[in-house]
Amino acid sequence: MRSKLIGIFLCVINFGFIDILGAHPVDSTLKTLSVSEFIEVVKKYHPVAKQSQLIPEQAKAELLIARGGWDPTIYSTYDSKTYDGANYYSYFENKISVPVWYGIEISAGYDLVYGRNINNESKLPKDGLGYLGISVPLLKNMLMDKQRAALRKAQIFREASEQQRLMILNDLLLDALKAYYNWSYAYNEYQIYKDATAVAVVRFNATVQSNLFGDRAAIDTTEALTQLQNRQFQLNDARLLFLNSGVEISNFLWLDNDQPRAFDTTIIPAPLNTEFTQPEIQLNKIDELAFQLRQTHPELLNYNFKLRQLDIEGKLKIENLKPTLNAKYNVLSERFNFQSNTGILFTNNYKFGLNFSMPLGFMQGRGALRLTKIEIQNTKYAIDFKQQELTNKLKTYFNELINLQQQTRLYQQTVAGYKTLFDGETTRFNNGESSLFLVNARENRYLDSQVKLRELQAKYFKTEAGLKWAVGNISK
Repeated sequence: MRSKLIGIFLCVINFGFIDILGAHPVDSTLKTLSVSEFIEVVKKYHPVAKQSQLIPEQAKAELLIARGGWDPTIYSTYDSKTYDGANYYSYFENKISVPVWYGIEISAGYDLVYGRNINNESKLPKDGLGYLGISVPLLKNMLMDKQRAALRKAQIFREASEQQRLMILNDLLLDALKAYYNWSYAYNEYQIYKDATAVAVVRFNATVQSNLFGDRAAIDTTEALTQLQNRQFQLNDARLLFLNSGVEISNFLWLDNDQPRAFDTTIIPAPLNTEFTQPEIQLNKIDELAFQLRQTHPELLNYNFKLRQLDIEGKLKIENLKPTLNAKYNVLSERFNFQSNTGILFTNNYKFGLNFSMPLGFMQGRGALRLTKIEIQNTKYAIDFKQQELTNKLKTYFNELINLQQQTRLYQQTVAGYKTLFDGETTRFNNGESSLFLVNARENRYLDSQVKLRELQAKYFKTEAGLKWAVGNISK
């Protein structure tokens, strides 16, 4: 019986603990959540992602409002006065106006007036008077007016809305991926200490039995107990980290009914299977990424859309530096019979007018134009700064990614070295040439190195996500 217990003990020592770099036994009750599945859930159900989807809809609504400036307008009024049984006057006016491009407005109307006290200038034929008219700006608002400016800016906003949506989604997915990789690291750390604790329990029990049979000193049981308690302490910390990181993950997991999804402890992260021994990223690719950033990053494109809107605003401000001169012409006819015997518009049956106004100093117009130019310059400065800032972040992530790739490969060799030392110390212990203290010390180094390797791997993935964020294509 004693030899059997000693054999079990030696098997545990030789086995050490489960190699964390290998596969863990998979609990059939657990469900894995891969990165791609996680991202799809975030993009589809997260409130911020849904908010970003509203921006294009908002842009369509803004464009519809701007197009409303060209809506035909029907105008009708009736004004009548009756006193002491007599109808003093009745005015009945009807009009439809249609704004067209270049500030021109076309109108048609029919007026009817009757009563015994009508002003001479308001008298009309018995059957009323119809007219066709046109109003044309000759100076101010001819090249640009508020309606055209609003429409063009709304059209630009619709183009920019997709970039604004990508900006929001880009930031959201970066935070989500960081949370996922933190969760993945916490789960792997928890598994490492869970397996190591299970081994420490078996080792402690075997050491106690060996001591009872006189094969091990009492101090070895204290050593095994201390190791077990340390593993339990590490396991508790790792479990807390895993639970808290799971709560953080639940911030990004929502249901299709717009309700947050409670943290499910039966869901675990899928293994991170990036091949860290792949060839190093070529340094010359940083220039390609920087060029792609300048051409496609949604934040920079959004600034360019803003410049286009400011350019339209500047053209409108220039129009405000012109005098107002509007011409209005109406052809008049009874019963809408606009045929002219003479064929000359300004011969008979017409109404014509000019409207002219001009501020003497144009101070308001000059000030508004100056402010627009200042805003344009500010936007250009912002573009230069943001482009440099994003490029530097890109370079930082790029350099860190290459370094982590090298560090991970190097540390894989370090882990292998610690395992060799641990196996060698275990062999010496089995041959009676070492102590449980030294075996535990080697095991601690091996265990810590595996945790460190998992940390490097998670950091690599977070840096990779940051690189994609800097380029602006993390959501693609």
